[in-house]
Parts: sequence; structure tokens; C-alpha cells
Amino acid sequence: MKKNYYSQLNNKTKYKEYLYSGFLGKLFNINHQLMEKYNFKPMDKILEIGGGFVPHINYVKYHFKEYHCIDLASTKGLKEYINKNYKNIIFKYYNGKKLNFKNNSFDRIIISHCLEHILEPEKFINEMLRVLKKKGIISIALPCDPGILWRLGRFMMKKTYLKRKMKKKYDHDYIIATEHINSIFNLYTIIKKKFKVIKQNFYPFNVNIIDINLFYICHIKK
Repeated sequence: MKKNYYSQLNNKTKYKEYLYSGFLGKLFNINHQLMEKYNFKPMDKILEIGGGFVPHINYVKYHFKEYHCIDLASTKGLKEYINKNYKNIIFKYYNGKKLNFKNNSFDRIIISHCLEHILEPEKFINEMLRVLKKKGIISIALPCDPGILWRLGRFMMKKTYLKRKMKKKYDHDYIIATEHINSIFNLYTIIKKKFKVIKQNFYPFNVNIIDINLFYICHIKK
């Protein structure tokens, strides 16, 4: 995996202000809510990959025994923040490639807006399947980048929010170009071709047209 996304926003205050405030914050809250639009049963162990300073645990409504989070060590202060503010999360860093867990360890894996950053995404999904129990579920959320609506939204954000908020020069187009190394079109093709998708949603228009949507969410079953 490449260096952590929003590297110029790499502390909890800027991270939460950027992704979870205003209109963008509402969109990401909807993204998390849609990831729970499935008939989940109580389970033993959940793993979240790349949750950052706002882990998905806030949106989980069913009972679980253990909730694990892993993220890249380049996210400064993340481990201390999670340990202080989320006592029920078991957190550790990882290298972005290998999941240091035994086979068949988790009932569910949650990965929101991360696969677009990961080299060899098919290989990484197979690595998630390795640590997933039989009949377990991987919940994936992705940006519809470079779809038309996504690019329009990015243009508007660059001209409004980023222009007002970023005190230092911040080349948003360059950051996206270097960090979003997998397009939604490629990821969608890989997921549909190689894995068992049991449910999917697009947002805001829940029709199978990437160009008119912002997010794609799916659940893969082992």
C-alpha cells in the first residue's frame, strides 16, 4: 500500500474536519450507514481495515465479542487515539499487505475507501478471505472515482471547501492521482468477476451506473 491517504491532513483534527464535517461529512455518514444495510447476525470477531480516526464501529448495531482495527503506522497518533477513545477496539498497525492473523479468524471484515489505494487489490481481497471464516462477509465501500459525478463533486470541493480551509498549498488533483491507484471501473470488474457478491448498493442513485454515483458498496461472502 502507498503512503497513507491525505498525508497532508495526517492528524485527528484535520482528518475529522476534512472527512466528517459539513456536506462531505454527511456523505461519509451515509456511506457507513449503507454498509450496515444487511441482515447481520450477532458474531464473535470483526476486523476493520483502515478505519482511521473515525472507525466504523460507531455504526455497528448488532452484538459482537471482539472488534479489531488495523491501519498503517504512517497515521501519526492513531494508535494512542484509538486506545484512549475506543476501549472496545483491539488496535494494531500493519504493513498494508499481510494480515497477521490466523486463517478463519473473523466473521466479518470491513474495509471502507481503502482498496483504491492498495497495490494488487485482487490479491489483497484473497488475503482478507484467508482470515475470514467460512460463510463470513467482507463489506467494501469504494469511491466512484473517476466517474463523472465523482469528478464533478471533486471539482466543486476544490473550488469551495479546500480553497477556504487549506492554509498551505494543497494540490488535491495530484494527491488523488498518486493515491487512488485503482479506478472504480477496474475494482468493480475484479470484484464482480472473481468474488461472490451477495449484495451491492450505489449512492446516491442505486442503479448500476458508475458515472452517476459517488459510492459503491458491496458485501462478499466466503
